[in-house]
Amino acid sequence: MTFKTEIEEIISNSRKVAIDLGDNHISSYHFLLALLRSENVPHTIFNQKEWDFQYLVKHFQKEKPASLPQNFYLTKEMERSLKIAGYYAWIYHQSEISAEHFIFAMLADKRSSAGSLLIQNGLTYSCFENEYEKMRKPEKRKWFKAIGENNFLVRIGLVKLIYQTIHGA
Repeated sequence: MTFKTEIEEIISNSRKVAIDLGDNHISSYHFLLALLRSENVPHTIFNQKEWDFQYLVKHFQKEKPASLPQNFYLTKEMERSLKIAGYYAWIYHQSEISAEHFIFAMLADKRSSAGSLLIQNGLTYSCFENEYEKMRKPEKRKWFKAIGENNFLVRIGLVKLIYQTIHGA
């Protein structure tokens, strides 16, 4: 399983967030703050629900150290989130790990600091999952519409077969 290019950028931006916050490590909340700075599915969901996570910046802001650390390390909970995100990509039958898989991982992991903060502020696993499913369904509808508009597929009965399979008729 591989990471989407956006995830590599978000991980890189997580380091910048850690520097801005005066930390020498990258945790799930650094990742979450970096994720919110890019255009992706979770960012879209958060905007639609009008969830503002600027409180995270204020919550974690520290005084910047006099010198910046040269080496940054991933916390154990961030390493867990990386591993669990692969599981969520697999569940959704996707070959690449996306930003939404990390949100699922953070919300599912009781030891994730970012997940705990999200839950405390009203974003539950099921709420995020519902919004994610709403965003995914239009893709399925487009696929079904394309099949339904193809005269050949209609004539050979594929559309009827798909409909019967879905609706159990």
